Amino acid sequence: MKIFWIFQLGAVALLLLVLGCDRGTGLTPSGSAAGDLVSQATEQPGGATGRPSDSGANARGSTPTKSVVAKSAARSTTAAVPGTTNHRTGPGAAPDSTVVSSGKTVPPPTPNPSNSDWVKVRLDAVIQLYHISESGVALLRSLDLRQMRGEPGFFGSYGFKGWAGVGEAKPIGVIHELSHSYWGGFPVEGFPGLSFETPQGPGLSPAMERYHADILAFMAQPPDDYEVFRERMRNLPQVSSENLEPLFHNLEADMVYGTGGNLALVPPVLRKYWGRFLEEGDFASWYEVVAWFQNLTAEDREIAGKYLGFEHLDLRRYDGLATSGGLGLLPSDKADKADRAERDLLARDILTGEEKQRLFDLADQFDLLLGDPRDEEKFEFWRGYLRDKRDLHRKHPDYLASLDLPRADDLSAALDYLVGLDDLAHQDRADALGEQIPKQPFLVNFLPILDNQTLLLLFARFSGRDPLPQGATLQATASFVERLGLFGSEVDRVLSQGRREPSLGAVELLAFLQRSEFGPEEDLKLFFELLRDGDHGTAGEVVQALDRDTFKRLMEPVPYHLRTLLEPREFLEQLAVTTDAGELEFEQGIATLLAEPSGNFTVDEPFLNEMYQVVATRGGPGAQHVLRVLGQPLFPLEEFIQRQPEAAVALLADNIQQATDLVSGSDPVVSPPARIIYRLIYADPALASRLIQQFEHRGQEELVVESLAYIAYDQDRLARVPGLPISLEQDGEFLERLLRDQGVDWLGQRLGQAFDLFEARSRAGQVSRDFNSQFRTTLEAATSTLSDDSMVSQLGEIIAKAAAGGGGG
Repeated sequence: MKIFWIFQLGAVALLLLVLGCDRGTGLTPSGSAAGDLVSQATEQPGGATGRPSDSGANARGSTPTKSVVAKSAARSTTAAVPGTTNHRTGPGAAPDSTVVSSGKTVPPPTPNPSNSDWVKVRLDAVIQLYHISESGVALLRSLDLRQMRGEPGFFGSYGFKGWAGVGEAKPIGVIHELSHSYWGGFPVEGFPGLSFETPQGPGLSPAMERYHADILAFMAQPPDDYEVFRERMRNLPQVSSENLEPLFHNLEADMVYGTGGNLALVPPVLRKYWGRFLEEGDFASWYEVVAWFQNLTAEDREIAGKYLGFEHLDLRRYDGLATSGGLGLLPSDKADKADRAERDLLARDILTGEEKQRLFDLADQFDLLLGDPRDEEKFEFWRGYLRDKRDLHRKHPDYLASLDLPRADDLSAALDYLVGLDDLAHQDRADALGEQIPKQPFLVNFLPILDNQTLLLLFARFSGRDPLPQGATLQATASFVERLGLFGSEVDRVLSQGRREPSLGAVELLAFLQRSEFGPEEDLKLFFELLRDGDHGTAGEVVQALDRDTFKRLMEPVPYHLRTLLEPREFLEQLAVTTDAGELEFEQGIATLLAEPSGNFTVDEPFLNEMYQVVATRGGPGAQHVLRVLGQPLFPLEEFIQRQPEAAVALLADNIQQATDLVSGSDPVVSPPARIIYRLIYADPALASRLIQQFEHRGQEELVVESLAYIAYDQDRLARVPGLPISLEQDGEFLERLLRDQGVDWLGQRLGQAFDLFEARSRAGQVSRDFNSQFRTTLEAATSTLSDDSMVSQLGEIIAKAAAGGGGG
């Protein structure tokens, strides 16, 4: 039985996950042979050596990676049962056999004999949660997966012929690492001779090279039924043709997460790599997924976002799809409702079991986490890890106390106390802790859970005569306490001077940065978080008073934190991105802004919008330095056209030769030249037509053909989502101008080539089978908007003839 979209109205929070690499951290692409680490967790605490579970072969080596998501076709007959605890491995038990949705029993798949009971339960969880095929289930059970005891933030894979390790019971992290190990388990459909064997040296296997090439092909394709997923890939932090790692890594290890494990949501050009591993799910298209996701309650959407990859989709223009209530897109007859309820209950049980397992593992492995301070700790990870356990304890308040483990009672008492502080003000919370910590020293282990304001107040209390209790603590907490002891007084000094005069605070801040030599990065992040939370207003004024060179130097280690302290205009002033800055410093400032994003496109957006406004204001006839800015490798020309269409058109139309160069040189991954033309068709069909003719004169016929085909799904997409930036009237004017300027024969020939090209791609499985029929429908709909009847008739004949030769009839 399959378990898929499980969240219904009134759902309670199921789990809080520390998401993996996909949130701003690019990891090494997978696909390498045994011996080469496919991916290693950026969450690995302190670089410590991993401790695989000591069952069988798990006693070997060490080192692992991160997190992902999807939906399973298979269901264990003995699922993990919340509330029944094996005091050796935690809640739940490993399954003996598996039943798939067809009702047939899957033969035992030759399971890996090295896998411990703990690992078997993790495998059972992902098999039940995601749309894994029968052959996929057999593959997963045959892989060498290890528990990384004492390293909760450590996830990684050595590929198909090696082993993978996971530090916690997180389905997202487990399926991510299994996805890394997946490559080589099945041949590529239609290409049985394509090898996954990696040659000696730094290269990839032929199959993985082909997969990467198909990923790039997907990114260059016209907007279609998979556009919302494609846009998600374009929004990955710092992805570009010069930095493909985030893109490749995501679609190697997070495809299951990003699509919910639904094969129907995998782009056609990539489906041949996943067809043996995944099955189709409840939703037939991304439109259905988006409508379902948007109709969840805020609480349920948050829960779903911790389990599925849909929280990363930019859905702000898709409100028109939100028309059916709740889970209305799922089957609605009584039998299906009963089946859905059963699936929902089972999935909740699985996730509850994984939550309790994480609490069990905290108690079971606590002593392995104790240690001395380290120079470089991942404080962000440890805070997330400990806060996750506090939140899980709030949800399952009796579980830890029920365990027969030495540390369980202390952990339960500490988390009970911290949960009880939730409603207190910062000062009251600090005072309460100040009184309690000497009586209950074990609380010191959980200081990273506290918010920064409470921490600063607490450390002010314990400075001097009354130090914090000493003793063995979590190594990360020891490092955290050490840094707080150092940074607390520094933050107070900067803020105290800053309240007198921002420039005085800037002097103190610069002195601290010079003493610390602007690092380490983790320390600077913690320092600026404390500074911001200590007094946001004063901190912002102090940062604004820094000299521009210091500010730019901080852009590399703390770009996110700087953006949280300043308004967009203030931020850009520090980079000399202003209307009155000199040309050189203006260009350099934009280059710095674009080179150091925050890691979250929604955080960056207001700063980019302010930049677009400044660029638009500085533009005009002869503004060569602005055209140079538009030509910077990282400049988001496509978004500039959408945000400032009049200014963009004026700048590009002022020098058509330079405009042609700019468009031709646009990033082929994030915004291919044909996509720029597509945006210009909406902004100014006349300019788009001129540029197409320039491409023709330069002999760039392939680009001309690709650009014509980019409007293929406009009619369908506009009908489904009226809020999208699409205009059939603009499409029609674009076609009319091309016909008037280039003539019947030329337009007929180029449209015929477009139909032929995409008919071939459709037959090869690179695009959807309906591409040419959608293309013809859009061309006809666009033509019908024209007011000149003779032009409508002429274009109609051209379209019919072109489509007849390319399967568009």
